[in-house]
Amino acid sequence: MYIIIAGGGISGSTLARELSDHKHDVVIIEKDPERCQDLYVQTGVVTVHGDARDIEVLNQAGIDRADVMLSVLYRDTDNLTVALLAKSRGVPKIIVKMRDPAYEEPYRLAGATHLCDMNSMLRHKVVIELESPVIKVVTTLEQGEALLIMFRVPDNWPAEGISVQELAKNPAFSGNCIFAGVLDEKKGKKITVPHGPDRLYAGDTVFMVTGPNSMKVIEKYLEQLEGS
Repeated sequence: MYIIIAGGGISGSTLARELSDHKHDVVIIEKDPERCQDLYVQTGVVTVHGDARDIEVLNQAGIDRADVMLSVLYRDTDNLTVALLAKSRGVPKIIVKMRDPAYEEPYRLAGATHLCDMNSMLRHKVVIELESPVIKVVTTLEQGEALLIMFRVPDNWPAEGISVQELAKNPAFSGNCIFAGVLDEKKGKKITVPHGPDRLYAGDTVFMVTGPNSMKVIEKYLEQLEGS
């Protein structure tokens, strides 16, 4: 994909490096000329010196052939302008970093297809990390509506293990949750996608996608196991 990133700060440079490693064509727009040169040296991606809120600068970056516009500027008003300009040029996917939730509706109206709500993601992660000692939140999805979590199977788990299909019948795991992966320490920390007959054993690390309410039920179940 051809991806334009507005903003060459920490977020923009990190995304550029990651996306470039995945073989995407990436262009960064950055106002600071020295930063532009540093970005090219650090990431190897094409950099355009200028203001991403300027349509001529967007033209230089190739806005008309962009598959994705990523705006990670500091101010919401600046990201809003970039989103509106990208929409006017028919960019199919527009992703913005949102600092103030009050801008959610304006962003939608401006054409943003995906919002990265920084404050909500931080709030959900901090609260859950503090209140869920047996579960680690890897990341939040859909502004906290879904979570990717991981937990270690307790040591007092049945020695013969429990199959995924058996565990799915357990009230703790029968709600809104999906088994996403299992990390087996005995197999060199290899992550596999579990299927119904596959068994989970003590010491395995399990990854799941679930909602906040279901996570609390799973957490309570694991705490009871560890305390028994």
